[in-house]
Amino acid sequence: MDPAHLNVLLCLWVWIATPVSSAVGPTALSLSPSEYWDGNDGPWSSFGIQVGTPLQALRVLPSSSGNAIWTVLPQGCVKGDPSNCPDLRGKVFNTNQSSSWKDIGLYQLGLFEESLLGYSGNADFGYDNVNLGWPGTSLPSLNHQVIEGFATKDFFLGTIGLTPHAVNLSTFNDPQPSVLAALRNASNIPSSSWGYTAGAYYQSPKVFGSLTLGGYDTTRAAAPNVSVPFGADISRDLLVGVQSITTDIVNTPLLTTGIYALIDSLVPDLWLPLSVCTAFEQAFGLQWNDTAGFYPVNDTLHSRLTLLNPNVTFTLGASATQGNSVTIVMPYGSFDLTASAPLVNNQTRYFPLQRAQNDTQYTLGRAFLQQAYVFVDYDRSSFTVSQALFPSTEVSSNLVSIYAPGTGPTSNSTSDVSSSTSSHSKTLGSGAVAGVVVAAVIVILAIVGVTTFIVLRRRRRQRAVAQAEEEQRNADVESKVDQQGNVFAKAELDSEGQRIELDDSDSKPLGFKGTPHSELGTYFAPKHELGSPESTPQHEMPAGTTGYNTHELPSPSTGMIHEMPTNEARPRAISPLSSGSGVDSTVPMSPTTEASTQYMSPVTDSTLPMSPTTVASTQYMSPVTDSTLPMSPITEHSTQYMSPVTDSTLPMSPTDYR
Repeated sequence: MDPAHLNVLLCLWVWIATPVSSAVGPTALSLSPSEYWDGNDGPWSSFGIQVGTPLQALRVLPSSSGNAIWTVLPQGCVKGDPSNCPDLRGKVFNTNQSSSWKDIGLYQLGLFEESLLGYSGNADFGYDNVNLGWPGTSLPSLNHQVIEGFATKDFFLGTIGLTPHAVNLSTFNDPQPSVLAALRNASNIPSSSWGYTAGAYYQSPKVFGSLTLGGYDTTRAAAPNVSVPFGADISRDLLVGVQSITTDIVNTPLLTTGIYALIDSLVPDLWLPLSVCTAFEQAFGLQWNDTAGFYPVNDTLHSRLTLLNPNVTFTLGASATQGNSVTIVMPYGSFDLTASAPLVNNQTRYFPLQRAQNDTQYTLGRAFLQQAYVFVDYDRSSFTVSQALFPSTEVSSNLVSIYAPGTGPTSNSTSDVSSSTSSHSKTLGSGAVAGVVVAAVIVILAIVGVTTFIVLRRRRRQRAVAQAEEEQRNADVESKVDQQGNVFAKAELDSEGQRIELDDSDSKPLGFKGTPHSELGTYFAPKHELGSPESTPQHEMPAGTTGYNTHELPSPSTGMIHEMPTNEARPRAISPLSSGSGVDSTVPMSPTTEASTQYMSPVTDSTLPMSPTTVASTQYMSPVTDSTLPMSPITEHSTQYMSPVTDSTLPMSPTDYR
């Protein structure tokens, strides 16, 4: 096969073997859940990350308001805590065991809205390396990330911040990228976006949470949904209008006047107006515990509520009073949570409802996100809320990548959505891959077919040319016909009893040492020196056909016999030097009379004068040098002849005039 065609095929094969994902750019990625249920106010589905050098595996919860990695320090487990405190808190991060840790200093945790709810804490800030997911998950690694190590028990587990806002420490002049921004800057995700639902421990079977960066998971979000623009306050961007709250165990609504509440996954509870809390108390039989600071649920109440299995329905929209909305239904199981140390001495069921003092505290926390799926798009300053779905473990995740405006495959400034991908791979779906492979195979077959056709046609053409040349050579070897239809045999040279025939092919004849003629494309005959009298070669001229007479020049044993036709018409002989060179002309021979004759040169193909064969001296034009050669006068006994090959005088026998 032609090398050029082979290179094309190799390049095409490399293109096919290259993963399709490399052609479509970054896509959404999913953090696999740790498959643990953690927390002292849950249980909650956590996610795995690794921090430091060597890597230390930790279990954390997503924080919709955070922008950095929060880790529990060893100081978070003190004397008096359970012996398995580090494991209860999702493992602790030992900074002194990480060679890549760079300490910054002690600062307050980045709490804004949560501080209004009574949360606080300090942390040791530093830089270190972070790997998303468990070992072997092939998720991205981030270097030089801000790590905030804390010991406070206000937050029992570490967190991974989801906002793209930069981390500012002592000054705003040196902002550090958040986790989401670092992933976006490294082209690990297509946009500053995420989708999250907290999971459902109360479902049968239990359903882990789902966290997608750079897109969302369609298998976890039901239709319809509602789109809400960001709030004016950057710290309250996920502000949603709560138009109503109802339950199916009473006829009166729990919320009669719409409010705006912040969706915040960092806190577990729902913080609602006091009037709404009172309505819940009446409908569900709840009692507030001032000491514990929550609504405990005893076994009797739990049994009653389990039997009733009430649903609470939240109607949400961009506006708190009207417009498009979506309903989020929360069954009793989503309110059935457990508190443990250090919140309480003994495990206690509680109802995750908190009494808000004012509208700055209205919050829909992690308990709400068990039944709601939230997708946040920072590039378009909006988010959507929909009912969460709980697919079986047999259903694979279906990720949809969201691209920043103008950067996606569609270049649509309002909705750049890619094709769906599997959560276990960043490649196209099996149907798309099959289509690409089939198309590539068709292209390969087409190229192979065209290449084969070209090669075969070229070979047929070469064979045809070779056959034509062979036929031409065979035709030249045969006897040639002159203008009158006479046939002349090939001239032969007899040398020492061995016949050497002049070949008319383009190749150099065997036994020849001549030089190729540059114009005629054949070879000059080599010079033949005359040997001793015992081995004198004979040169025979063609005998011709009937009507031609041969005049022989008798000579001694050292002479040569030259036979020439003597009919009155001027005979022509085929030039052995022109055969096969494209000239293929006949040579006129002059009659052997006393008058001057002309002779056609077999080399120059021109007429050469010859002196009359008289007693006087003659001249002869050399067929090799194209120059006039002197000839000795012909006598009755002997003559001299200038050799056309050696340019020397050769003796000749006297001509017999018969």
